[in-house]
Amino acid sequence: MPVLGDQWYSLVGGDHSDSRRDSIISELHQSTYTAITRRAEKDKRVLSELIALTLSENDLLGWRAVKALGQASAVVAARDAEFVRGILRRLQWSLNDESGSIGWRAPQAMGAILAASPGKFAEFAPIIASMLDLDETHFCPGVLWAIGVIAEQHAARVQFALSQIRALLHNASPQTRGMAAFCLGRLRDAASRDALAQLANDDARVRIFEDDELRTRTVGALAREAIEHLRKQDTDKH
Repeated sequence: MPVLGDQWYSLVGGDHSDSRRDSIISELHQSTYTAITRRAEKDKRVLSELIALTLSENDLLGWRAVKALGQASAVVAARDAEFVRGILRRLQWSLNDESGSIGWRAPQAMGAILAASPGKFAEFAPIIASMLDLDETHFCPGVLWAIGVIAEQHAARVQFALSQIRALLHNASPQTRGMAAFCLGRLRDAASRDALAQLANDDARVRIFEDDELRTRTVGALAREAIEHLRKQDTDKH
């Protein structure tokens, strides 16, 4: 499993613990997020273990670590927001070649933290959205997921990226097209309705983390779901 290693453990001021890590892995497999959150209340080093686990080659485990990281960070941030801010800075830095290690799910991890603490860390929302400009285009679907989950709480913080996200509906990669549709639905972007409708019959497959599982959906299904979000918004207005 690729791990950022001692960088994360030095960040939290403590050593990596095999027993703590093994317990967290077991809890992730069982989706017992409350147990992980309780651990984080007592020991904020749990966040470093979760960050390392977001890099798991087991995709489902990595995504569950992303989800748990958001929830556990919210508990820690209630008492020590600056500590979590340091985690966010380090995640951002992990995307830089100079870091010596690439945080493959760093955008998703940052998005989960911001989504779970909507009243905090607003300065990182535009940083996450700007990751759409990264040269490594394989980051793009994860960045779109992060923007989407942030938008559910604070759409205004990421709306400046709307034109760029709309353009990604026409991307050659099905994963990017599908996640752009996911994102625009959560941004409630009425201007993208026609473009989303054009994707309604796109049968290309996409992997997405939802309902605590990794599922295979089609681009068309995600586009139709986004249109439904827009319809609901129209209904709510009336």
